[in-house]
Amino acid sequence: MFDQVMARIAGRFGRVEPRATARAYLLGLLSDVERKNCWQLAEQAGHVRPGPMQRLLRYARWDADAVRDDLRTYVADHLGTEGGVLIVGETGFVKKGRTSAGVQRQYTGTAGRIENSQVGVFLALATSRGRALIDRRLYLPEHSWCTDDERRHAAGIPQTVQFATKPRLAEEMIIAALDAGITASWVTGDEAYGQDSRLRTALEACGIGYVLAVACSTRVRINHGRTPARAGVLAPRLPATAW
Repeated sequence: MFDQVMARIAGRFGRVEPRATARAYLLGLLSDVERKNCWQLAEQAGHVRPGPMQRLLRYARWDADAVRDDLRTYVADHLGTEGGVLIVGETGFVKKGRTSAGVQRQYTGTAGRIENSQVGVFLALATSRGRALIDRRLYLPEHSWCTDDERRHAAGIPQTVQFATKPRLAEEMIIAALDAGITASWVTGDEAYGQDSRLRTALEACGIGYVLAVACSTRVRINHGRTPARAGVLAPRLPATAW
């Protein structure tokens, strides 16, 4: 199955060297290597030095979004079925320095606290046949990155990339997945996404259902009631059959 995936994305790498390195890189990520840095992955691949891995990530010409499209199509072909679920969520990547794109001190569930880190928003598809990640977006903080032209230029961030909230990034990925033919009955996510009214409205406009968490302090109306009440007060009063 791994070779099938590599055969599908091979054409995205114009030269044989980055194509072979990409294969070794992915095998390294799937291995039991404790630290997934270029030195460790190169050693896992039998390379003397990490140069090929570093060149793949820094200088090699290949289109990451095109690879994403290939992967998304592959997942749809193998996992697509009725009743699929799209899942949005984020994860953090703890960093030491300040030059990685989007890095700043921010909360990350990876560490369970505020750390110097990058944060990515991810989209997964889950069906009765299995589950897989199908898209990703890097969260670019507004003040420490989006308005700092010098820092953006040094990190190679194009001017076309502007600030977007995490729910907005999730919305972009969901719409792109549906446009690409991904079949899903509903979307789910945690409170960071459920509290965003724009995301909920966008999902309704797409005609897709959703089950999104909200804070217990969220005020809602039920049964056409005039006065909104706290979700945390209403939920315990509902019978189990209300789900």
